[in-house]
Amino acid sequence: MIKLTKSPEPGVLTTNGTQWTDDYLRGLENGNLTDAQKFRYRHPEIKQAIRVETFEKCAYCESKVSHVHPGETDHILPVSRRPDLVVSWDNLTYVCTECNRRKSDYYSEAEPLVNPYVDQPNDHLIFYGPMVLHKDDKGLRTSRKIELSRVELFERKQEKIETLNFLIQKWRECPEGETRTFLQTEILEYAKTASEFSATLKAFIYSELGWDM
Repeated sequence: MIKLTKSPEPGVLTTNGTQWTDDYLRGLENGNLTDAQKFRYRHPEIKQAIRVETFEKCAYCESKVSHVHPGETDHILPVSRRPDLVVSWDNLTYVCTECNRRKSDYYSEAEPLVNPYVDQPNDHLIFYGPMVLHKDDKGLRTSRKIELSRVELFERKQEKIETLNFLIQKWRECPEGETRTFLQTEILEYAKTASEFSATLKAFIYSELGWDM
């Protein structure tokens, strides 16, 4: 998980957000909520905007969602508990199916999960090899609820780490010159914000080489 920044609100929400929220709340209250009212937050313009701001990665596990799945528009605070935020731009993000399923409708004002738009994930989570550990209770809740060290993520991260470690060892063995520079550039690609599992790989590079990025 990395720190994310909200992009400008899509025009379709600026124009329609208030009306869509009113329609949703009214339909909910009257018991005649239509699918059109219920799923307006999935509008293609909204989904495209959150895909861009999350670098096409799941906001929670950092999987490159678009590589294997269309991805899902998710409510950070569940609409079942906060229907007033059904199309709130600050409450929408891009997630993989598995993180969305695990997070489900978790909601607690007193004990929230890490919100990558509000919190600095590194303040609450520790990226140790392919595992995600915790620094505090918020990190514990988040890592356990979303299962950020689940087997499939562990295995995919381990593969990335092994490839990265090979590059690091080659870089260490290589004399000064163009080849070493090429290797360093390739190593740094893994730590770029847009790269899959960048928090994990950035932490690994720091542990091996002390490069603070």
